[in-house]
Amino acid sequence: MNRETCEAILARIEEDRPKKFFLDTDTANEIDDQFAVAYALLAEDVEVLGFGAAPFLNQNAASVADGMEKSYEELVRVRDLTLPGCGVPAYRGADRYLPDRDTPVDSPAARAIVEACRATDDYVFVASIGCFTNAASALLLDPSIRQNMVAVLIGANDADLYRSANDFNLRQDRAAAQVLLGTGANVILLPAAGGTEVLHLTAMECAYALEGKNLPAGDYLTGLMRRDHGVPFGTVMSTTHIIWDIASVAILRRGHRFWDPGIRDALSVDDEGMFTPSPAGGVMIYNKTYDRDGIFTDLFRLICTKADRRAY
Repeated sequence: MNRETCEAILARIEEDRPKKFFLDTDTANEIDDQFAVAYALLAEDVEVLGFGAAPFLNQNAASVADGMEKSYEELVRVRDLTLPGCGVPAYRGADRYLPDRDTPVDSPAARAIVEACRATDDYVFVASIGCFTNAASALLLDPSIRQNMVAVLIGANDADLYRSANDFNLRQDRAAAQVLLGTGANVILLPAAGGTEVLHLTAMECAYALEGKNLPAGDYLTGLMRRDHGVPFGTVMSTTHIIWDIASVAILRRGHRFWDPGIRDALSVDDEGMFTPSPAGGVMIYNKTYDRDGIFTDLFRLICTKADRRAY
């Protein structure tokens, strides 16, 4: 990606007309993805073209394929609690990681990304808030989408502070990261450590803002916070969870109000997950500064004013 393209992408983000958006998520991995799904659905300047389920493997999944399937089920659940009947499609993604940098893992999610990019001349912001398998596979399936796909990657660590890029998202499928970071693709990199880690939320804040307001999504998100941090109703505990993944939506919401992007030489990673200059050269959009309070205020307001209110 060259500097002119970076500037065009940043200018597009600042426009009033909605940005085309595809959210690829390992929703069952941890609870930040669910907040991002709700945020995307409710943000009026984001046009969600679809959701993809990303694979993952940890204590919450018996296998990589099981992680993807659980993610699919969870993202459908959050979508339907937030805006039932909204019509935004959800797609199953890869059931395995890329075998190498040249071979895609075909899946409905990867195909949906390809079709979304083919269907418009506008930029399509494809946010990978889990591992990068589905977005990388889409690019390998149809390299022509390089022209208008913008990969929004939450992963790696701040390259100014760390030599290693090996956060959970990146190390799950390092080959996929090398496809997106090492081949000149349009990339917005939002590092985790040293970046989106500032987006921390307490269970008490979440409960105060969202719980008990006849909001299925609000009660569900608060319940996830209570569950993961052992905070029963009526208990006063200042427990914190990092909601990293909402950054993928926040950067499209108010442009420079919520973030402070820069343009830097493009980065990639080697086979051990260490930062290297991108083999393709060029530049990338990079951000590690966020208005934490403004982002959560925006998210809470959207849920309280636009999410489904129904008896349940």
